[in-house]
Amino acid sequence: MRSSLVPLGWRLGLGASLALGLLPLAAGLHATRLFFTHDAGMPAEEQLEELRLPWTLPAFRAMVASLDAALPADAALLCTPVGGDDRSGKSRWFLFLADALYPRRVFVREPRFASGTLMDYPRWIDYHFEVFDTDGSGQSLGAALRRGEAQSEVDAALAERGVGWELEFRLDPKEPFGGARLLHQGVEVVLPRPEAQP
Repeated sequence: MRSSLVPLGWRLGLGASLALGLLPLAAGLHATRLFFTHDAGMPAEEQLEELRLPWTLPAFRAMVASLDAALPADAALLCTPVGGDDRSGKSRWFLFLADALYPRRVFVREPRFASGTLMDYPRWIDYHFEVFDTDGSGQSLGAALRRGEAQSEVDAALAERGVGWELEFRLDPKEPFGGARLLHQGVEVVLPRPEAQP
């Protein structure tokens, strides 16, 4: 008896190619079925709330409402982390304030790190904690020297942009907005504690 004309290696390669080619199709069908059985017809707000990302939560909207009431329409706001240990992407909720508080302008120090990749974000936190000592942990001599150089540049940039407001916040995954403080020219402005709305 003669064996098949197609060698075994070719048959295995063809079978694996067909199987791998069908996987994206199966994944697409599964995603479509999930959408139509779960998400279809659900308002966008509810879909976002299911993700449980800080900037999609009612507590974020409540905090934005508090800031909206306290800040003048032409305000320029600087966001500064002052402690906490959450270095995940979920702690970057402050980036969404620029959209939520429009027409107010929202700034961060070293924006290339703050809004860059998740590899850059820990460098942005370290920049604040080590150079500006915003977490109050103390500075090394090298960091104190870097702060002198950086502080004059930052102060000049903030003055040029008319930034007089500062939002200090903790990087806390359990209560991301709980420790936020609003300062105007260095004086704290009392904000009502954001409460989640039903």
